[in-house]
Amino acid sequence: MKRYLILLVAVFTVSIGAAFAQSAMTAATKLPPTLQREGVVNASPDEVWKLISVLDKVDEYNSEFVKSVEKEGDGYEAYRLVKMTDGTERGEEVTVFAKAAKRICFRSEDSQYPVEYYVVNYYIEPSGKLKTKLRLECYFKVNKGAPKTKTFKAIGKELSTTLKGIQNYYNK
Repeated sequence: MKRYLILLVAVFTVSIGAAFAQSAMTAATKLPPTLQREGVVNASPDEVWKLISVLDKVDEYNSEFVKSVEKEGDGYEAYRLVKMTDGTERGEEVTVFAKAAKRICFRSEDSQYPVEYYVVNYYIEPSGKLKTKLRLECYFKVNKGAPKTKTFKAIGKELSTTLKGIQNYYNK
């Protein structure tokens, strides 16, 4: 009888522990981007991927912000030094390079913006015959004491200009 009681308590304890652990576990959720821009590009997803994944072509579709680009490597962990039209430089490392998913992510090491971090994800998705939905998601945190509204506007303008530049690249 004593063994039966100990076994019953052990099973009950394990069941409660498992239920508690399972209730505490939740699926990971993606944080919403700080800023996002999206639009349709008149090209196939493969064509858009070919443009964006060639790291030193950014000045071809974003000449309003980018003067020139120097790159080291290709794909994941590649690095590019972007020389901006305002004279500043921004180092960017590729942190995601998913050819099959057509997704690329850049983490800036020295953004010209007053931010703690600056990350931009490019998502390329089919959107009909020879059309692509391009979404740019930007994650950043404005430094304490920096002008928040001005920073949001400047980064928003860069995202919009980049998207528009890619759209115009295929409308030539």
